[in-house]
This record gives sequence, C-alpha cells and structure tokens, in this order.
Amino acid sequence: MRVTEGVRRIIVEWHGKGVPPEETARSLRIPVDEVKAIILQAHPAPPQPKRPEFLEPRYAPEKPAGIGDNRRES
Repeated sequence: MRVTEGVRRIIVEWHGKGVPPEETARSLRIPVDEVKAIILQAHPAPPQPKRPEFLEPRYAPEKPAGIGDNRRES
C-alpha cells in the first residue's frame, strides 16, 4: 500500500502524542506493520555502544632479585 506524505506526518504526530500503532492503523485503515515501519523510519533506534576491545597487558620483565622499588610509605 502506498502511503502519502501527509499520512506519514499524521502517523508520526500521533506516535508523538502516545497513540498506539494498532489504534493508528485501525483509524487510518493501514496495516499495522506499515505504521510501525513508518514510526521506525521517523525515529530510528540509537546505535548500540561499541564494546571496548580487549587490550593485552604490557610485557614487564621480572625484576632481578634484590632490586626493588626505592619508594617508602610515609
């Protein structure tokens, strides 16, 4: 079914007012799937945040025996 730009604006406006897609579809005599698709086009879901990549720990060679940190706790 072909939906005009005016009907698209009505669907988005009604969605902004909180009208459920099922009621909008029934009132405008449009399939519910098409109403939901128009709403998704007007308000796309935000992109999922990217997960941080695993970073390998830096290689730190072991200190030879007898050599330590010269800092002291106060």
